[in-house]
Amino acid sequence: MIEILSPEGSVGTPAKELAPSPELLSGKRIAVLDNLKPHAGYIQGAIARLVAERTGATVTLEIAKVSAALPAEPEVVERLLAEADLVITGSADCGSCTSWSAHDTVELEQLGLPTVLLATAGFTELAEQVTGLYGLPQARILTVPGPLGGSSDARLDEMAAEAVERTLELFTAKAEVRA
Repeated sequence: MIEILSPEGSVGTPAKELAPSPELLSGKRIAVLDNLKPHAGYIQGAIARLVAERTGATVTLEIAKVSAALPAEPEVVERLLAEADLVITGSADCGSCTSWSAHDTVELEQLGLPTVLLATAGFTELAEQVTGLYGLPQARILTVPGPLGGSSDARLDEMAAEAVERTLELFTAKAEVRA
């Protein structure tokens, strides 16, 4: 008997669920996980502070991981679990940083932390594909126009202000699910 095997193999992982969304953000603790890409932490922090001002949440932690090309270190994840109820991570604005930010997003969601992944417009589709391969096609992805690196603080502040409403929708599950 001859057995023919497909070289395609299985792609992706079993489907995963988003962490439960809070109905209200008042009193919630927001953290920023910065991957050290130029200006990522700046805009993530600006979005977090604007969301906090609007909702009565607080920004309790802004922490960087060692590299955009690696997953968040266990001690960073432990701090996020201890000090946050919600996380803004990213930035997804190149190949490897998008992959690892997507990885961090899925891992944090599986640990119970609703996580918004900040992506620039040119890398949103890749972020969607990668979170889907990790089993979370409905990941909370926030798109800003970009670029982040090279943008002035004033432009980053504008992008942050434009992103607040969508961030609120993503955190409170009022966003439509991607097909």
